[in-house]
Amino acid sequence: MPTIFVRLPNHVGDAVMTMPALKLLDASGFSLNLVGKSFVGELFEGTTWRFDPIEGSVFDDIGRIKALAATVPNPKGVLMPNSFGSALLFKLAGIASVGLATDGRSLLLEHAIKEPPKMHEVRRFWYVAYEALKAWGVKPAYDEPEASINMKLAQRNLAGARNLAEKINLPKRYAVLAPIAKGRHEGKEKYWRHFNELVKPLKERGIEPVVFPAKDEVQASKLSCPNAIHYDPTTLGNFAALCANAAIVIANDSGVSHIAAAVGAPQITIVGVTDTERTSPWNNKNIIVGRKGKWPEVNEVVDAIDRCLSANK
Repeated sequence: MPTIFVRLPNHVGDAVMTMPALKLLDASGFSLNLVGKSFVGELFEGTTWRFDPIEGSVFDDIGRIKALAATVPNPKGVLMPNSFGSALLFKLAGIASVGLATDGRSLLLEHAIKEPPKMHEVRRFWYVAYEALKAWGVKPAYDEPEASINMKLAQRNLAGARNLAEKINLPKRYAVLAPIAKGRHEGKEKYWRHFNELVKPLKERGIEPVVFPAKDEVQASKLSCPNAIHYDPTTLGNFAALCANAAIVIANDSGVSHIAAAVGAPQITIVGVTDTERTSPWNNKNIIVGRKGKWPEVNEVVDAIDRCLSANK
């Protein structure tokens, strides 16, 4: 089975949304060697695909990926990100790559793919994988991505989540809240400011609201939602397993919402500035509240909680 190198996106949500495309490449007869930021690697530990990190030191990364590429004949790659830097890394590592003709990088690519029309990011990544197969003269195994991501978790993460739940005495019925979304979208904050007002309604429904913040979000999460139970940060793989066992996950349009979608958790995604036609979680259990240009009211989110719980009894 020939090996191909796949450069993953740098953000957790985007990396999750590549999974249907990666499954297509796998099903079409390739062994995958994933390359990306070290923290996203845990999301793929439940697969059979190899993952190698890039650490941000340009010369070290080039040397490491070049050494990997030298282990296979005529190394080929697929670039999921749009950046010039991702194309340059593979080019200097000796990997003949396929990717979108964006960011002025066409000359670095073996096959430059035409930019597609506006579509969901899952379909966009799928399009890259599908066109790469065609460029190599390989018949794609199928023509449409699955309706859900169905991310397989590693046994060590499932066990890690169980052990952690026992250690911290995690309530049996809990809601994972993710009140923070880093960065800005079109200059605007990406997070809803009323997560703390969901604590009381959730408790009234017999569900304990909990927060497992990222390491750099501990204080911001406590300020945003002080009445929830806040635990120490855990690994991304353990966090995904905790989401899978939650009664409900409530998050902004962020990496957490995509992790919840990937593990099939009942979830609510709160939006106010992002375009859900492009970035909504890829799972039919997901309920979106709000829209681009208008954050929802608290009562709208509480109504969505009741709908979500009722649909997932």
